[in-house]
Amino acid sequence: MESRICFFAAVLISLLFCGAAPMFAQAASKPNATANANATATANATATSQQEHAQPQPEDGGENAEEEENPAFVGNPLTPEESWQILSWEEKNPGAVLKYEVVVESASAHEELRRMETKRSETSIHVFPLLPPGRYRYKVVTYDLVGSPAAESDWTNITIYAAHQPEVSSIKTTLNNSSTIYLEEVNDGKFAVKGRNLFPPKEGKDDLEYTEYALVPKKSKGRTYKPKILSQDPSNRKMEIQFNIDTLDPGVYHFKATDASGLYTPNNGDNEVVVRYTKPMDLDLSIGYSCPMILYDDTFKKYMGSNIWPLSGNAKLVFIPIKLSWGYLGVGLLGTYTRMNFEGDYFDIDGNLMTANGLLVYQKPIKVASRDDPTKKRLLGTVEVHAGGGAAYFYKYQYHYENGSDLDPLYSLDACAVVGASFQYYLTSRIFVEAQADFITSFISDMTYGMVVPSINIGYQF
Repeated sequence: MESRICFFAAVLISLLFCGAAPMFAQAASKPNATANANATATANATATSQQEHAQPQPEDGGENAEEEENPAFVGNPLTPEESWQILSWEEKNPGAVLKYEVVVESASAHEELRRMETKRSETSIHVFPLLPPGRYRYKVVTYDLVGSPAAESDWTNITIYAAHQPEVSSIKTTLNNSSTIYLEEVNDGKFAVKGRNLFPPKEGKDDLEYTEYALVPKKSKGRTYKPKILSQDPSNRKMEIQFNIDTLDPGVYHFKATDASGLYTPNNGDNEVVVRYTKPMDLDLSIGYSCPMILYDDTFKKYMGSNIWPLSGNAKLVFIPIKLSWGYLGVGLLGTYTRMNFEGDYFDIDGNLMTANGLLVYQKPIKVASRDDPTKKRLLGTVEVHAGGGAAYFYKYQYHYENGSDLDPLYSLDACAVVGASFQYYLTSRIFVEAQADFITSFISDMTYGMVVPSINIGYQF
C-alpha cells in the first residue's frame, strides 16, 4: 500500500512540473519589444566584419544536420555579403530561451520572404539568402525551454539599401587640370572626377541606390561644400561637378563620396583638393592728407575760432593674415596729426592734436579678370571697414601774448575711439589710392568731443 502511494505521488509531482515548465518559460523569456535592426546589403564588408560574425564549427552531427537545412548557420566564416545583413534584438531573460524564430516580410504587401531560426539563444541572425534592396519588416518569436512558442515581438520596419564602395581615383579642375585652386586665378569651379561606383545623388525619399558628394575639410573644423552635378557617365566611373569658387575658403579638402548604405571614400591624396591664395597675407601702408571737422563740443570754436582744421595728415598700417571667401580679416594702426592755431587781437593760441588707435579690420576685395592674362584675376579695389580704440594727445597748447609772455603749455593724454571706412583703388598690383572717412571721439571729463576725419591717401601693398 505504501509503495502504491509513493508511486502515485511521484507521478503527480512529475505531471505538475511538466505542466508548469511551459508557463514559467513563457513568463521569463518574453523578448524586449525594441528590436534593433542592422540590415544593410553590401558586397564590400571588411575582413574584420567576417571575423566578428564567423560562427564556430559544430561539435556533433546533430548540429550539422540542422545547419544544412539553414545555410545561414554553416560553421565556415561568413562571406562579406552575409556579414552585412544582420538582424539583432535584446533579451531580458536569456536563461529561459531555447531558440528564436525570425520572420521577414515585405513592408508593403506583407508577403513572407524568410523564416529563420537561431542556434540556441543567440540574439542575432544573419539573413540568408540575402534580401535585395527594399523595405521590409520582421518579428521575433521566442521559444521556451521545452520548445514551445512563448512570446512574439511587434513588427519592426527595416530598410536595406544597395551598397557599393565608392572610389575616387582623381579629381582635377577642367580649366588647368590641377587639384590645387589659386583664388587669384579665374576658375569656373568645374572638376572632372574619376573613380568607381560614382552613382547619381539621391533624388527622392524612396531611392535605395545613390551616392552623395561633398567637399569636406581635412581638419575637423571648417565648412562643407556640396557640388552641382553637371554630367555623369553611365558606367558610374566619371562625372563632372562644379563648386561656387567665390564661396570656397582657403584650406585642404577631400572630395568625399558616400553611398546609400554609409560606405564612403577614405581620405587620401587621390581625392585631395587644395584651395589657397598665391599671396596668403597682405601688409598695406598708406599716408595722406586729412581735414578734421569737429561735430560737437564748442571748446575749439569758443577758444580757437574754428571747428575745421585743414593742416592735418594721417597714416595707416594694416596687416591681413586671414583670407576667407566672404572677406579678409586683420589688424591695424591709425594715426592722425592736426596742427591748430588761432590769432586774436591780444594773444595767439597754438597746439597739436594727435591720435593713435589700434584697429580691427575687415576688407572685401573686388577682383576682375586681368587684361594681360584672362586666366588671372587682378585686384580692382578693396572696401574696408575698421574700428578700434586708443589715445588722443593734446600736445603743447599754449597762449602767446603781445608783450612776449606765454602761459604754461597744456599737455593732456586721454582715451579715444574710432570707427571708419575706406575704399582703395589699385593703380597697379601694389600701388593704390584711398578715400577714407573716420569718426573719432575722445573721452575727457570736462570736454568730450567728436570729429569726422575725411582723408585722401596713397598706399602700397607689400
